[in-house]
Amino acid sequence: MEINLRDIVWPVCVIQCNEALTRFEPGEDLTITVSDPDVVDNIVLLIRSRPDLQFDQCRESESYQISVHKLLKNQQPGARLIQNSKDEK
Repeated sequence: MEINLRDIVWPVCVIQCNEALTRFEPGEDLTITVSDPDVVDNIVLLIRSRPDLQFDQCRESESYQISVHKLLKNQQPGARLIQNSKDEK
C-alpha cells in the first residue's frame, strides 16, 4: 500500500497517516511519501509509538519516503521472515 502526503497540510497528513497505519494488516508494507521534514519527524514519532511496526526512511530529491512494515503477531521486532522457495512461486 502507498500513500502520498506531499501536498497535504499538517496536521491532516499525520491524521491520514495514522488512519492508514491502523488499517493495514500484519505482514503488510506501507510506503509513505511526504515533502516536509517536520512531517517526517511527526510520522516517525507516530510509528515509534507502535511496537508492531518497523520502518526505514530515505530522502529522494524533493521528498522523503518512509517504508513501514507491520509485524506478524508472533514476529519479534528486528526479525525477518524467511520464505520457503516453494512459497515464492
